[in-house]
Amino acid sequence: MGTVVSGQRRPFGPIANTIDGLAVTHSQIGGKGICRWKMLMNGMHLEGRWNCVEYVVIEPGGAVGEHVHTRTEEIYYIIGGEAVMTVNGAELHCAAGDLITTPIGTSHAIENRSGRDMQFFVVEVFPGEGAAAEPMRVRIPECARNAADGSVEVDLQPHFTGDWRRFRWIEIAGAGAQRDTPADSQVIHVLEGEAEIEVDGASRYHGGPGLSVAVPPKLSRRIRNTDPARPLRAIITEVGAA
Repeated sequence: MGTVVSGQRRPFGPIANTIDGLAVTHSQIGGKGICRWKMLMNGMHLEGRWNCVEYVVIEPGGAVGEHVHTRTEEIYYIIGGEAVMTVNGAELHCAAGDLITTPIGTSHAIENRSGRDMQFFVVEVFPGEGAAAEPMRVRIPECARNAADGSVEVDLQPHFTGDWRRFRWIEIAGAGAQRDTPADSQVIHVLEGEAEIEVDGASRYHGGPGLSVAVPPKLSRRIRNTDPARPLRAIITEVGAA
């Protein structure tokens, strides 16, 4: 399990990573076939009670085995492809844009029964006190179609006991930008398009799909779409920081 860093120290700075250099895993967590996996962020380097941020590819016929987290709570966001997720014994057919919550104690597995790769993004956070909620699925594309600005916000706090805040799906028009000074710790992950992510007016990170940037609380950040012709789409996960 991860480590939560506490005590007297200087604040953490931003972190950037990409999905390049994936590890190859066979029968991941007792599953079958081949997965490609990478830990994008170790929670001990993030402000707040994060455990980890991961990116996973399941090849056709592969699966992550059934397991139960006893020390962390988790979200899955399906980036591409299709999968069957088994949650507490019930099969859930998932597709790109689905957000699934797995509260502490939830039994879950995920399998790729299709003929092409599927990709998903994972965040784990340490729990707090209280009873676990029921698992939940949100179909982000359906929510986006009904949103005035095309962006989606999901309040994660009612679904977990830990210091989760919001999950956001954003779209920025060509050559546009979005600015914020978050009170909480954020991880931004680019889904489509080309981005420049600037933190605290100094650090700048450029990249396309798979760029992940962690933004510490109370630092200004700007997400800029560097392509004038195409939209930029990204997801942002927020966790409270003491």
